[in-house]
Amino acid sequence: MWFKNLYLLRLSSDFDLTPEALHEALESKPFLGCGNELREASGWVSPFGRNNEQLVLATNGCMLLTLAHQEKLLPASVVREELDTLVADIEEKEARKIGKREKQDLRDEIEFELLPKAFTRTKKMDAWLDLPNGWMIINSSSNTPAERLTHLLRNTLGSLPVAPPKTDMSPAVLMTQWLADDHTLPAPFTLGEACELKGQGEAKSVATFKRHELMAEEVQANLAAGKTVSKLALIWADKISFVLTEDLGVRQVRFLDVLADNLKDADPQSRAEKLDIEFTLMTGEVTLMLADLMQCFTAEPEPEPA
Repeated sequence: MWFKNLYLLRLSSDFDLTPEALHEALESKPFLGCGNELREASGWVSPFGRNNEQLVLATNGCMLLTLAHQEKLLPASVVREELDTLVADIEEKEARKIGKREKQDLRDEIEFELLPKAFTRTKKMDAWLDLPNGWMIINSSSNTPAERLTHLLRNTLGSLPVAPPKTDMSPAVLMTQWLADDHTLPAPFTLGEACELKGQGEAKSVATFKRHELMAEEVQANLAAGKTVSKLALIWADKISFVLTEDLGVRQVRFLDVLADNLKDADPQSRAEKLDIEFTLMTGEVTLMLADLMQCFTAEPEPEPA
């Protein structure tokens, strides 16, 4: 269950919720699937998998929850083919042209008839609430699925006071400084082997480097030409590698061998115990990493006048 992406949201400091209250709230909107008539449906399932009624895993102030989203696979090409055939038949039999509004009504009827026969696809997405440190973290690399989860959780709880994290300094500007001079990158962070650089002005050229020495001449030449960093691979404390984006997204997260060794030493005896240990290890390390990361973007306070 190791998160591959960290979609970061800040929780309001006055937001308070116990694991028991969260579990009870999630029970009100369980995942039921699309059925015959719905095109898509979302609901809450157990992080522990099927045949488990526990909807929240709580440890050290962090609470893990899981969204299931199901959608019917009804290709537009199939609907269009059925519609074209039906329209042609009507126009031929009734010797008239089908108007735009009537065509839309026919399309809706076709979709209604085909939905019960369509295949379904179900995806799960995890998130955790870290109330002591004020974070909500979603295992997503894009806005749409993350917003689906926050929308349902807001409806489930009645309110969800979250907002994107604020920084005193632009991530793009600071990452560009780090890449131009790796001595400016604060410990315990080190450079990884990937970056994306964007040109300014009308050209908007993009240079991407993967598995590459980032202090190499060709990378630095792009910086000298005026490009700025939009993505940068970093390693935190030799424990977590990730790609930081200009909108403060944390992507392609990998938990390195030191954490895998900790899990092996714990020797879990069941799937539930393994999940609990993984979640404890992950949240503990990510919390420390985020504290270090956000400190990078916090401006130093002005010294008080003597």
